[in-house]
Amino acid sequence: MHLEDLIRPAVIHSGKEIAYANQAFCTLVGADTPANLTGRPLGPFIIEPDRTVLFESFEELRNGDAATFRHQLTLDCTDGTVCETIAVSAATAWDGEPKIRTVFLNISQPDRDTSATLGENAIDQAPVGITVADVTLDDEPLTYVNDGFRRITGYSRGEILGQNCRFLQGDATRDEPVAKMRAAIDAGQSVTVELRNYRKDGTEFWNRITLSPVESGDGTVTHYLGFQQNISEMKAHENELLLFETYAEQADSVLFITDADGAIQYVNPAFERITGYSAAEAIGQTPRILSSGNQDEAFYEEFWETITAGETWEAEIVNQTKTGERYETLQRVTPIEDDRGTIQYYVAFEKEITQKQLRSQVLDVLNRVLRHNVRNSVTVIDGYAELLASDSDDVDVQAVADNIREWAGTLESISERTATIRQLIRLLDSDEDPIGMPLSKTASTVERYRREYADAEIDLTIGDENSSAIMYGAIFEVALKELIENAIEHNDQPTPRIEIAIRAIEERNVAVVTVADNGPRIPRATWEIIKSGQETPMRHAEGIGLWVIYWSISTLGGTIELASNDPRGNKITVKSPLAESSD
Repeated sequence: MHLEDLIRPAVIHSGKEIAYANQAFCTLVGADTPANLTGRPLGPFIIEPDRTVLFESFEELRNGDAATFRHQLTLDCTDGTVCETIAVSAATAWDGEPKIRTVFLNISQPDRDTSATLGENAIDQAPVGITVADVTLDDEPLTYVNDGFRRITGYSRGEILGQNCRFLQGDATRDEPVAKMRAAIDAGQSVTVELRNYRKDGTEFWNRITLSPVESGDGTVTHYLGFQQNISEMKAHENELLLFETYAEQADSVLFITDADGAIQYVNPAFERITGYSAAEAIGQTPRILSSGNQDEAFYEEFWETITAGETWEAEIVNQTKTGERYETLQRVTPIEDDRGTIQYYVAFEKEITQKQLRSQVLDVLNRVLRHNVRNSVTVIDGYAELLASDSDDVDVQAVADNIREWAGTLESISERTATIRQLIRLLDSDEDPIGMPLSKTASTVERYRREYADAEIDLTIGDENSSAIMYGAIFEVALKELIENAIEHNDQPTPRIEIAIRAIEERNVAVVTVADNGPRIPRATWEIIKSGQETPMRHAEGIGLWVIYWSISTLGGTIELASNDPRGNKITVKSPLAESSD
């Protein structure tokens, strides 16, 4: 391209002497024609100390040590005024000889009220970034940026002009959109990409860039017009929407969204699975397709009064599937408002009352097992008492008395367990939010049992994750106490030894607790009875304690396993979910 085709001031020079200057440069420095500058030294037009630095760069360009240089410097312009410019220099050939081409980008701010057109003002003050890159110059530098681009990036004009736009890229900028832009520019085509860029202060933002080629009269692409839009907020919304959709699609609970009039707009797969209605059948309908008739009109009036007032509604209701089956659920409906406070959608989340069902099952089995054991014990006592009363000569009265005492002791032990059982029932039936039990708190529990059982040796090891906490801490503490008491009270050794180890595996969101003792082995048959919840008679009172342990942990969503503790005793391993971190 001929130098006169450049709209920016430019000169061809040897490093010191001007070989040619275009008319734009002549106008900038107050020369009449390019002929007036040919053969003149370039130095006097450049204010010191910028001149020394610039000429050192020219030397590197002549030697081939660099491809381009960019300097901010001051020119001695028309009528003794000075102009702040960005000088972009690169090696070139002129009349068959190696020369240097330097383009000057004027960054001095004119008085736009008098010198700028309405169109120029509109472009400069546009809410989006607008740039012009000169692809005829080496490294395709930016030669114009508007105020919008400066606001988006945080850089001044002097810091931007003369640079390739890649200076906004960083570690998180993906190669694919950059390569797409490069390919489009090489082909002289338009392109739009979205990529991560970085502001001057180092903060990251999402930039939607549209590049359009600008051609000269002969069809050659000379410039690229760029439009930059900060879409960080939109990207954040997209990420939030993606997270929501991922959660909704994978959730085990029913989730659906209605518009402001109550017409269903979206249902997740759990809705289809649990209600029997497909998405196609449900969308456009109202949630009344799930109505079982259990809720009366007064219920729905209160419901609509609450949510239309912008408040969240929560209640236990009975719904009905497509096939007529009823199911109990805890439903929460939350209004979604726009920026003006107008309700746009309602999000309904239904959670089957599985915890309540589990509590019901646990309490039912507990009631049956407890009644069965007490009933057996009382029956035996009654039977032996009857034998004593009959005063039969064939029965050893002392043996009968011993049996009575043993069974009475069993009954007493069972009755003592009722306090723990009642506590467990209260915890299971509580509607309060669960509070985690820090792993470190087990130390105080263990210390209490050390004082209470001075003849026992109780060792405690807590893993490194002392900040972790076990979900439903109050219920877990009941189980832990039962584990310790069971290991001590039913130990037949002169010195009961109990080893407790607790650690958190955060990547699996689980706490692992092992309690090992040196007492008699727990019969496998007894353990299987406890796991099955059957009412088969258990001879010893520890069965109730083991039952409390097993079902407490199961209710927490944990697991419990029994193994031998070589050379003697039992090792019980509990895995229980960790509470969510409060950080």
